[in-house]
Amino acid sequence: MKKIISVIFGLFVCFSGYAAVDKKLVIDAEKYLNSITGLQGGFSQTANGKTEKGTFSMLRPGRVRLDYKDAPIQLIADGKDLYFYDKSLDQITTVPLTSTPAGILVRKKIDLQNADIKVTDTAVDKNTFSLKMHLRDQEGLGYMVVVFDKNPVKLNSWSVADATSNKTDVVFKDLKTKTEFGKNYFQLSRHKTVSTSGGDDFYD
Repeated sequence: MKKIISVIFGLFVCFSGYAAVDKKLVIDAEKYLNSITGLQGGFSQTANGKTEKGTFSMLRPGRVRLDYKDAPIQLIADGKDLYFYDKSLDQITTVPLTSTPAGILVRKKIDLQNADIKVTDTAVDKNTFSLKMHLRDQEGLGYMVVVFDKNPVKLNSWSVADATSNKTDVVFKDLKTKTEFGKNYFQLSRHKTVSTSGGDDFYD
């Protein structure tokens, strides 16, 4: 169980294929991501040969929630921090949302060409296109590949690799626009944290 939890947490905490960057694809991805207010749908996550499924929700700026169907864990970003709740231990670990791949996708303004994000490669196939990226101050620590459907542009999946090339793949299913969530939907009901961090103005 500890190994599974470590891999899942690494999906959000770690962040260089392709050889060239197509700026039009970067702009298309930016436009789409900035057009999103909220989404909800299913996801399937595969790491180390094990697959977990659940429900994915996001609300920009700064809110993300993953509920795992058969694992005693939950991930929630509340606009400042990312909380990893291990229900089996009744323990919460906290990291800054800005240090995670998910943090890029839920900023108030998503600029994939700004000073702290580096898109290193792009690729296209028949139905999708993808962007490979990392945070500039975490170069060499891993990378993230985000895949989009082409027509229309829509979030398809993402893959995160750490510094040792361990990969976690997340494929989304039936994502639909959703902007209304319960008042406390992106908050944990438990607040027993083992580490804390400050927020950031990317989500204000």
